[in-house]
Amino acid sequence: MSKLTPNFPEHFDDVDKEIYHYLSSDVPSSFLLFAGAGSGKTRTLVNVLELIKKSDIQKYTYTGGKVAVITYTNAACDEIKHRLNYDPAFSVSTIHSFAWELIKPFNEDIRNFLKVRLLEQIQDLKLKISKAKDINGITAQRNIRSLDSKEKRLEKIDSIVEFSYSPAGGRPERDALNHPEVIAMAAQFISEQSLMQSLLINRFPLLLIDESQDTNKDFITALIKVQQANKSKFALGLFGDMMQRIYGGGKEDLDKTPPDWKKPAKYINYRSPKRIINLVNAIRKEVDGIEQKPRENASIGAVRLFIVRSDVADKKTVEDAVRLEMSKITRDEEWIETNGVKNLILEHAMAAERGNFDSFFLPLARNQKLRDSVLDGTSSEISFILNQIIPLVQAINTNDAFEIARIVKNGNNFLNKLETSENPISFLGEADKNIEKVKAQLSEKDLTIRELLLLISDYNLLELPEMLQLAIQATISSDEEEETKPDELVAWVKAMRATITQIEAYSDYVIQESGFGTHQGVKGLEFDRVMAILDDESAGGFLFKYEKLLGAEPLSPTDLKNQKDGKDSTPLRTRRLFYVICSRAEKSLAIVAYTKNPQAVRKYALESWFTDNEVILI
Repeated sequence: MSKLTPNFPEHFDDVDKEIYHYLSSDVPSSFLLFAGAGSGKTRTLVNVLELIKKSDIQKYTYTGGKVAVITYTNAACDEIKHRLNYDPAFSVSTIHSFAWELIKPFNEDIRNFLKVRLLEQIQDLKLKISKAKDINGITAQRNIRSLDSKEKRLEKIDSIVEFSYSPAGGRPERDALNHPEVIAMAAQFISEQSLMQSLLINRFPLLLIDESQDTNKDFITALIKVQQANKSKFALGLFGDMMQRIYGGGKEDLDKTPPDWKKPAKYINYRSPKRIINLVNAIRKEVDGIEQKPRENASIGAVRLFIVRSDVADKKTVEDAVRLEMSKITRDEEWIETNGVKNLILEHAMAAERGNFDSFFLPLARNQKLRDSVLDGTSSEISFILNQIIPLVQAINTNDAFEIARIVKNGNNFLNKLETSENPISFLGEADKNIEKVKAQLSEKDLTIRELLLLISDYNLLELPEMLQLAIQATISSDEEEETKPDELVAWVKAMRATITQIEAYSDYVIQESGFGTHQGVKGLEFDRVMAILDDESAGGFLFKYEKLLGAEPLSPTDLKNQKDGKDSTPLRTRRLFYVICSRAEKSLAIVAYTKNPQAVRKYALESWFTDNEVILI
């Protein structure tokens, strides 16, 4: 028997009610919610969860199950948990944590998966080594070391009692799994194993996924497969907007849901004023034609496009002048306050240059395999640097003996070495002396990452991940030096030349304390005043290119072919980026476009998205 409809809270909108009805019915309906920028997607998610907690939680928990929620960041997890008062009936986690909780009881399946994968990788490495023109070259030597490492891992894999996963630790333990392995296993197990499917359904009869457009495509595909085979037992709710898709691993055709799925939509933009909403509607018009509407009491708002020659000598002076001009146009003095404006930039490489961590960031970002991990601060190597190296340096510099001991103990199997030492007192004394030696080196100059890691390795303070061990020992040839898309080891060798100061700046950027924000970093956030800075030369142009978007540079044959075939392309990625950046503004928006062809940009701007009084040539 269906239960009575509850009295909805006043803050519920029609879509909140609609989704609640999907999930509270006797047989819940799966759905994909379209929610454009500023439409309150996360608010809807939390509203529905709170009402389910109040009125329907027993429907999902009477057999021991939970309502599962996957969000994109730990911060979002914490916020939702807080709103739900940390109710144990809800499991709120990131995708990696969720995947690990599912697969970790399946120790033998994990072992078999790794055996198959390692054997494939070993065969591939052997083939590459056999075809190497120079067996002493860095690539061949890296493949030889990698082959040795994988063969050793394969040899020891049967002796591992229980596998582990530590997303923040970065410790190079032989039983530890990395991010890609955890997601790949979860996707395969869910897709192929009936036992895993039963476990998923029984533990989480309802699964809601925020930012679903950026969730791993194999994982999403596996979940949809299970839902279609178990429609009365398992409901899936996806929240997202394909226009805000960032990472290449997302499901490009996510909007093509099964025919029995519901497709609610939130078209009102509660964040931005009318002029900015009109702008972002125009930006996305060529992609899907979806238009948002302003809230009833929305202000008019202000938008200006400042066009600047890319060879201008002092960009900071230009941007200061833009802020002053915006304060006059909007009659808002906060525009000239340093912390009154959020600077949003086209791409991470620009943040790296302006934030002084480009020496570390760029080599890694130019490698396709490493790109996502350096964008969001994941991978065992990045986690090791962020969570062990930087805190250790800070602890040494502040003489925090307790923190030093904690880091060294956690990162070096310290207790085991202490227990097996013939002279524990001497062992502890030697460790203290080594710390003092590192401190002396730190006080003398701004060490490079390579110099620091060599000290840490030589003094046996921490165990380095394999790739970092290889990188600090390797040298590269002049040809490899010039590579624009270096392989993984070459990329790390180059990145190791960055200094400690630069890696600390990168750390601040990853945790969003640097003052610069990008597409990836500000998704879901909002700011009163936004300055969007578009600068291809600073960005490096290997993922996004605004000159093509704004008509200053023609599309390439590859761009045109990708558009015709409906594939992702540089102009489309840049358009999505531009959409997200512009849609962050709550009051007013300044766009600073550095270009080699100001007149072409002005012509395109007036023909497309801006009026004559909104375009200013500097």
